[in-house]
Amino acid sequence: MTTTAAEPKLIRWERRDAVALITFDRPDKLNAISVPLVEHSVRVLGEVERDPGVRAVVLSGAGRAFSSGGDLLDVGQRVIGGEPLPRLDVMRRLHPLITGIRDSHLPFVAAVSGPAYGAGWSTALACDLIVAARDARFCQVFVRRNLVPDLGSAWFLPRAVGIHIAKELMLLGDEISAERAYELGLVNRLVDDRAAAEREAFKLAGRLASVLPGTMAMSKELINRSESGTLEDSLRLERHAQALALGTRETLATMEEFLNRRAE
Repeated sequence: MTTTAAEPKLIRWERRDAVALITFDRPDKLNAISVPLVEHSVRVLGEVERDPGVRAVVLSGAGRAFSSGGDLLDVGQRVIGGEPLPRLDVMRRLHPLITGIRDSHLPFVAAVSGPAYGAGWSTALACDLIVAARDARFCQVFVRRNLVPDLGSAWFLPRAVGIHIAKELMLLGDEISAERAYELGLVNRLVDDRAAAEREAFKLAGRLASVLPGTMAMSKELINRSESGTLEDSLRLERHAQALALGTRETLATMEEFLNRRAE
């Protein structure tokens, strides 16, 4: 196992075999998402993606929460403090957390325990799979703070549960339980506690890591692009991706083995 860190009070990561564990590490702030946390996250994501031994990622939060959402103290100081174009600037500086996860060639599994509020829930939604402990609580808290949904929630949620349930979650801002999130299809696995969530997340990540990296990356991209393109767009991308997959040494060996068995 190899270990590295970036600002232990913000985020840390370690590698366990082919799976990287990235942990938001602000337990005293319930892992609230600030501009510095995102900036360190982007650097960590770069380190993880450059590590040739990493083939999947588990994303978790230290302490009692996955993430309580955006750090309003950090954002408030930046908006009131007179930074150039402060409101747009703050959002531009937070968005790389979401695009970094979404656009990564690596598959991400979120292990959620405790609150996943606002931008924290958005971050979990950006992951490819979500495992939730029974103490997990989800809330699109933005409207309670006179804010609009951010970090991609207004894009992710309607695609996950349909427009009317998404509006209910975002416009009313009610908290839902892990069980309700599982019923709605917003999490893939529901387990007993935090430790079980991390174990299950690592189990799923291990399965993802066993897939040929190029195949996994192309499959993730094909699925992601299907949400905003036409069928023709998807078929066009599929043709190129499948042609690459069919040409790999591993695929050709699998096909040859299959054909040899059929010939026996």
